[in-house]
Amino acid sequence: MAGGAIIAGLIAHKVVSDHELNAGRQTLLAKQRAVVATLGAEWLPLRDNLEGDVLRSAATPPSDYASDDVQPEARTLAFRSQPGLYLRMRLADAGSAETVRKVAVDAKRDAFAACLLREPNERAARGDVDAGAFADQPWNLGQAYAATRILTDDWVGAVKDSDDELRLRVFVEQYDKAIRDEIPVAIDVVKRAQFFLLVLDEDVPEEAAFTDGGLNEEAVQMVEHPARVFLFDLNGNKPILRLRRSGGGRFIEAGERQVTDEETRNAMQRQVNNCSLANMVEARLRQ
Repeated sequence: MAGGAIIAGLIAHKVVSDHELNAGRQTLLAKQRAVVATLGAEWLPLRDNLEGDVLRSAATPPSDYASDDVQPEARTLAFRSQPGLYLRMRLADAGSAETVRKVAVDAKRDAFAACLLREPNERAARGDVDAGAFADQPWNLGQAYAATRILTDDWVGAVKDSDDELRLRVFVEQYDKAIRDEIPVAIDVVKRAQFFLLVLDEDVPEEAAFTDGGLNEEAVQMVEHPARVFLFDLNGNKPILRLRRSGGGRFIEAGERQVTDEETRNAMQRQVNNCSLANMVEARLRQ
């Protein structure tokens, strides 16, 4: 009888726990659906438009690069001091909206954007020692994807698959943080953006020396390679710049102490190559 009581108690506890877990999942998913209907209505159309720009740019035939396309709006260089969006990725990864989203989440704002654009650095002007040398603009588009991950089907699927209270609690915390801090900022920045700067890097054999296997963005930036640069006017919803350049250079160390750390030297080489590409684009805009 004692053993039966224990077994019955365990079964009852399991039933109650499963019921509470299922109720928690349903409550969280109901909140998520409400967000998709409100905040998602602002973000998802913007995301789809930007992804359309990326896919059309990637599909541009090589013959179109026989001559540069530079519209008067780009020649004024006014975009350099305006808020904007930036995305850089390998051309090979821009085959579908799904791959763009997957890669964009991990995309970084590199020295190309820092050397080309000149938006005022308000944090540095206030004396913030952690502000860095460059402004926060352009905003890396990957940040918007990361901030809005709770709106995706993948996130919903992960919530449905959560099989314990601790795991579900993690998703609840992700939801609360996204609603409170991340999504409002992402939508505000994207809506204020005046331009979308896109760089698609073409793979070259030399980059294989800087990767252990699969090709990646950091490896291709280590070597001179063709890069397709696009600029879109988001207000007019039109492209105003399209060109293809190969930027490359080398850095010369000054001082007695030489940098020996390989990771640091690689970062310095990427910065030199990326700033070289930015200088080429700026030179073309000033012609």
